[in-house]
Amino acid sequence: MKPLVCFIDDSDFEHDLVRKEIAPNAPDLEFLQVFTFEEARESLGTEVPDLFLLDLWGKDEDVLEPSITPREKLEERIARFPTLDHVYEGLDDHNGEVTKEYLRRLFAIVDGWRTLFEGVCDRIGQNRKYGISNLKQVRKYYFGVPAVVYTRKSMINDVVAIFRAGAADLFIKPTGSNDAETRRLTREYSPQLIVGLRRKMEQRRGAHRAQRVS
Repeated sequence: MKPLVCFIDDSDFEHDLVRKEIAPNAPDLEFLQVFTFEEARESLGTEVPDLFLLDLWGKDEDVLEPSITPREKLEERIARFPTLDHVYEGLDDHNGEVTKEYLRRLFAIVDGWRTLFEGVCDRIGQNRKYGISNLKQVRKYYFGVPAVVYTRKSMINDVVAIFRAGAADLFIKPTGSNDAETRRLTREYSPQLIVGLRRKMEQRRGAHRAQRVS
């Protein structure tokens, strides 16, 4: 029997990428593709997969009226962000480690955009609740089965959250400027992703063998 990978994602496009660009490069693996954890449990029945591959960001059911943030609101926020002038102003005369101060100022710009992005996503009803909920369910009902997060929009806070929730690893979905480029990049990345998935499954098998020996 082939090792079974259960892929949970709320996007038709992502499922098509797995079906056409990833799975063909892993003929030794079987992929079960579903949209929710409940659907996964129903499809699996008494079978236990060898690995869960989980999307992180998805629809937040608690956002009852999702909306796109008006442009003027974003412009107002962006206008208050630090600029490159702020980054370089007085840097040569800074008392202390110039490199650390330089990076601190640059990070203030990055962090402003990160916070803005997360706020826009929350308003539109897209965040990490979807993936974290699926991850917690996996840990509850399939304890010991590795759960790997496969995401495109992860932030540093997301990384902290998924490992605290028990993720075995994190892989970043390739992102192109359009769907066609994303498809091409996914096809090119798929052998690397498959190697990573196989490694996680082998680690689990190795742990089981060690337990039997002990």
